[in-house]
Amino acid sequence: MNRLDPASLLQAFSTLTLDLQRLAQHQDIEHFQHHALARLSQLLAFDSAWWGRSAVINGLPHEHNSYLYQLPPDYLADWQSIRHLDVTVARVHASPGEAVIIDMRDSANGSALNWLGQRHGLGELLCVIHIDPQTHLSHHLTLYRQPAAPKFNVQDCQMINNLMLHLVAAVSANQIRTLVAMRETLTSPRNLALAVCDPRGVLQCAERGFVDLLLSEWPQWRGPTLPVPLDERGHDGKHIHIQASPVGDQLLLAARINRALPQLSPRENDVAQGFGEGKTYKEVARDLGLSPNTVRHHIRAIYTKLGVKDKARIAHLVHAPPD
Repeated sequence: MNRLDPASLLQAFSTLTLDLQRLAQHQDIEHFQHHALARLSQLLAFDSAWWGRSAVINGLPHEHNSYLYQLPPDYLADWQSIRHLDVTVARVHASPGEAVIIDMRDSANGSALNWLGQRHGLGELLCVIHIDPQTHLSHHLTLYRQPAAPKFNVQDCQMINNLMLHLVAAVSANQIRTLVAMRETLTSPRNLALAVCDPRGVLQCAERGFVDLLLSEWPQWRGPTLPVPLDERGHDGKHIHIQASPVGDQLLLAARINRALPQLSPRENDVAQGFGEGKTYKEVARDLGLSPNTVRHHIRAIYTKLGVKDKARIAHLVHAPPD
């Protein structure tokens, strides 16, 4: 895009941020970043991009999740092989929130970065990071132009500096919307707390109740990395159960307290669970293949064993919804 006058640039920026909010609400978690970057390219021209999240360990960034836009899958492995020589890392971390421009063909920036640029047909890069004050993970966005493309300029830097917070917020909003949509597809959605984590087990976003449930199982946990490794098998603990579902390169997590109460027999636990989900006598009887009178017999035994007098209290004891 040609250089814009201040008034036109402000209007274009405002329209872009509104479009990012719209995309966050309507795109699924797997495709949001693609559409967001495609929209960004209409205002700030680039040929390819790398958008991800990482943590600095012993001075080197370790990627937690990455999205490559118009870049081959092996780009990440190639970069990891030279990351200790990439001058971009030190420069962006020296001034978080301030974009840097680096010529990947300039010998002054090192032979490793020269090799990476030549291997993937890249000329300049424009990179900015935002460091999360709670998790200390850095969101990073790198835009690339081919060698023959116009150079990045000061206006491009100002644009991406001001846009980065909006991009981070849009990612978070998109993940939260995904959690809400996921909740509606699950059994007893009000009895669940949801979260998103990356392949390394680092929480990307979580409902408050999810953290409370983790603390009930692991009181000393402080995050942001999950206290135990998780895969699609989830986790069955002493106090909680966590279901894990892959979405792209991330996991959607649904946690609930274990519904079985040791005072009850297996059949009584089944009946208590049914009432905890708000079902009627007839619905519980139908689902369990019992007569309504048998269900009533079980409910009386449950009242006695748990020391309660109504079904609402059973619901609270069996699986009180995390707040």
